Amino acid sequence: MRSGVHRKRLACVECTRRKVKCDKILPCRNCSRKGTACTRPRDRSSPVSSIAVIGRHEETFTSPTAGALDIIQRLESQVNQLEAALEDSRARETQQPTPTVRSTSTPRLPTTSSPTAVKTSTLDPENSIGEVEDAATILEFLAWGRRKDPTYHDAIIQNSKPDHSPGDVTVEDEVDYAHSPGYMPSSICQMLLPTQPKVLQLIKYHMDCLLWYHGALHATTFMKELVKFYDQYDGQIDSRGVDLQWIALLFAILTGSMTCAPRSVAQSWGFHGEEQETLSKRWLKATTTCLQRAEYMAYHSIYSVQAIATLTISAHMLGYSNGLSVLLASAVRIAQGLGLHEMKEDQEATQTAENILSREIGRRVWCQLCIQDWFSIPFTESYLLHQGFTTSKPQNSDDDMNPLPEHTPTVTSYSRLFYDIAALMPNLQDAITTSNTPYTKYEQVLKYDRKMRTLATKHLPYYLQNVPLDPGWPCYVPWARRSLAISSAHKVIMIHRKFLSASFSNPMFELTRKTCVAASRTIIKEQMEAVRDGGPVLWIHQAFSVTASIILCLDLFHQSGPERESSEHRRLINGGIEILSQCQSDMIAKRGVSLLKAMLADDQCKTSERRLTVEMHGRRDIHNDMPGAQRSNFLSIPAIIRNFYQQDHAPLVGKPRRTSETSEVGRWPELMRDDPVATPGVDFLASLGLDCVGGLDEILNMATDYMN
Repeated sequence: MRSGVHRKRLACVECTRRKVKCDKILPCRNCSRKGTACTRPRDRSSPVSSIAVIGRHEETFTSPTAGALDIIQRLESQVNQLEAALEDSRARETQQPTPTVRSTSTPRLPTTSSPTAVKTSTLDPENSIGEVEDAATILEFLAWGRRKDPTYHDAIIQNSKPDHSPGDVTVEDEVDYAHSPGYMPSSICQMLLPTQPKVLQLIKYHMDCLLWYHGALHATTFMKELVKFYDQYDGQIDSRGVDLQWIALLFAILTGSMTCAPRSVAQSWGFHGEEQETLSKRWLKATTTCLQRAEYMAYHSIYSVQAIATLTISAHMLGYSNGLSVLLASAVRIAQGLGLHEMKEDQEATQTAENILSREIGRRVWCQLCIQDWFSIPFTESYLLHQGFTTSKPQNSDDDMNPLPEHTPTVTSYSRLFYDIAALMPNLQDAITTSNTPYTKYEQVLKYDRKMRTLATKHLPYYLQNVPLDPGWPCYVPWARRSLAISSAHKVIMIHRKFLSASFSNPMFELTRKTCVAASRTIIKEQMEAVRDGGPVLWIHQAFSVTASIILCLDLFHQSGPERESSEHRRLINGGIEILSQCQSDMIAKRGVSLLKAMLADDQCKTSERRLTVEMHGRRDIHNDMPGAQRSNFLSIPAIIRNFYQQDHAPLVGKPRRTSETSEVGRWPELMRDDPVATPGVDFLASLGLDCVGGLDEILNMATDYMN
């Protein structure tokens, strides 16, 4: 090569002038979007002079090659879709006021410091196989209002500004209590407390119908403390001697009862539908406020740990999943500070009855913390509690601490079983981490799958087996059976989660695909039955149904089998959506409906495209002939996320948002900070809950970056 020859500048003149990244294709994406001429300078040695004399020294794109024509057609198709979406948005804006509110029911897509900060290569169809990586967990986290992003810290550094994960649902007060004369948090808590008879009704429902699920309390002990609260302190929260951490536990129990009670039961107590939803959220807020006012992280008490453990039954449904995860982490440290992890049974031989009861309560709370921590491992890929502690499972005993046979149902029986199932998760995580190849990792998954099935079938207590119900058993036995069926199926999915996404394209993991699809069908069918049994509404019914429906949707996207199986998938998914749509106060159900509808819309769009391809090419097996990696391109995660946000935000168009002046004033008690106010002037993007971006193609970029 001669030394006088210089390499041509590939970036176009316009991108060079604007100092933005060019994709080096004529015409480039930036110029196509802005409608400007895309030209390339001839002489690399003087870019400034080339820009100055565009009319004389430029190389104009004239004759595209076959590859370029294909790119142009693809870009034109994307532009047409984006323009159609933009026209729909503008049509909605002409009918309704400009939206300035971001929905609190869904997480916010992360923004970047500039449009060029997002990699443009993420829209390349050749890279779309990466979009399916861990797709089930990504989409499930959207429904939970949480974020699955291992490189989150790196994203914050790249953006060079603070960011945060999708937030919980905020509760805003209609009255500005915080700036009212004589404002005291305890006075607001007192206003939220119902009359004593209604409190007793709610507490009794919790002890009879919900305590079996979390087992973090001793019913007799708490009822004695409740009687003392009303007899000695006249039910006044601000009385001298009242422990605010115990008040937090009281509100946590009330929250669980009000949130989980069916609408008919709440009405029998005298609470109508709107009041039931309102009080559930207010009482959860009062729980966390009492903990904060009592400085629970400085002054450790068993009551705060019990309150947090009790919130696990209601916080997810109320849209407080993020906050609950933080509370649980603090509860673990408080419990360790109280020594709940070092209680040996041989030390109780010389203990008094009161001390034995206290230690048993500690074991129950510690058991629930272990279950919550270990069941989060497939999502977080880490855990706080290693199995080196000495505290054993709680006893299977009555309220007087008399030991009972293993097959006798008690409030601790369900927790004891799930403790054993949850203990598999840290062992599985360690086994996968120490394995060095996909083959040996998958061997561990199959190994723990067998262990899980053994626990859920052969080691079940008699009352949880498929036997006739004994009239002498507690009322919660049939609900516990259904909960076990749903939860066990979900735990099988959790064990296989590491290979779930790969199973849709790699036949080596076909067993995982079949197992998870079968478990998903079981979950949805059991949830349909749970709606009719009149029992409490447990958060797992909706959350795990969303998970199951997502898996069926993913299987539907990658399916090449008979149409009959596809129809069965759609029937179950639509049935699940119908049930979830009835859960008006459950935030996971609300997000799940929007997400599932977005996935079905994407599937319908892809089906229409395939039919059009068949009509054009006369081939009905064109999709089946594609290898797994290419078939996965039919799954567009960014499009699903975009449709999810469009569906979720559509009902909120026109709802006024509090400005920064008003939102910071009326926030009693201070619990969750407001989200940043959306930048005005970008009307269409504001309806999607985004701040300032350059266009719809940036939305797709950010959606893809959100997963990567």
